[in-house]
Amino acid sequence: MKRLAGILILSFLLFSCSEKDVYVKPPGFDEGLYDGVNYGLAANYPNDEGIENDPDVLAVEDFEAGVITIPTEYDRYKENVDVVSDHYTGSFGGRHKWPEGLNGPTCRYPIPEKAHRGQNPSYFVRMYLKYDKSFHPGEDMEPVGVKGFGIYNEKQTGEPCDGTNWYCASCQFVGWGPSQKPDANDGYLWFGHMYSYNPAPEEAYAETGKIKISNPAEGDEPYRFSIYSDPYKYIKFDKWYCYEVGLYLNTPGKNDGEARFWINGVLQSRATHMRFRDLEDLKPEYVQLNLHRTTENFPQTMIRYVDNIVIATRYIGPVKK
Repeated sequence: MKRLAGILILSFLLFSCSEKDVYVKPPGFDEGLYDGVNYGLAANYPNDEGIENDPDVLAVEDFEAGVITIPTEYDRYKENVDVVSDHYTGSFGGRHKWPEGLNGPTCRYPIPEKAHRGQNPSYFVRMYLKYDKSFHPGEDMEPVGVKGFGIYNEKQTGEPCDGTNWYCASCQFVGWGPSQKPDANDGYLWFGHMYSYNPAPEEAYAETGKIKISNPAEGDEPYRFSIYSDPYKYIKFDKWYCYEVGLYLNTPGKNDGEARFWINGVLQSRATHMRFRDLEDLKPEYVQLNLHRTTENFPQTMIRYVDNIVIATRYIGPVKK
């Protein structure tokens, strides 16, 4: 009887542990993975009208109030983005300028507690962006880089990610030249891609796209990768594009998380087998609506327009006209 009781207790413990360690797909896990354009929850709201009332939506900025309404730390987004008539939908959009020497701030939207749904929650950010031709650096074709947006935990960011501190899934934009490619902007290529800071970039797998692991800025172990669409999708200046990043949080200590990146609803890159965290409570804290340029000292002012920002816990997809 004692042996039988011991077996039953051990079986119960094993069952309890294994149940907790099993990845639980969040609602809509397979959304956005099909060939061609993937419409998500935005398909239920033509021109995004009423999308702020969707139960899976956390925040919206459509600029239609004539002022910035999305909350960020120290009102940095409100203080650095102008409401203008250039828009994708509605009557207004946003505009940010980078004059010579200005790197620009990082604007953090605090993710509310209600977003952390289920054992393996997911998080999404979608923005429409239009890069002005002022991003062309001129005859010298100098490289230009500017941050986009993403999902972050920023606990103890002064050290490399190790599963107990910080991580992210984000996107950035880079340009270089000269180029004869037909998609170049007067000889200058402009390109957006996803990247991630995480404890184990060498263990991530590119289901879609190609991963390039970065050398560590400190220590011997890498903690960042970029994942590129294959083939590259180059961007035209003065044209609106829909960009979206999704982070699927891993089971603590397991390599079962994901990061995904879409342009105009078409999946560009998907990294699986990702370990963002080892601790249960290490959930994303912020969405960064980044206004940071990684290069500076260009003589001209660079301009980027923005519209239809949506932050949600489910795949959003492009605006349904």
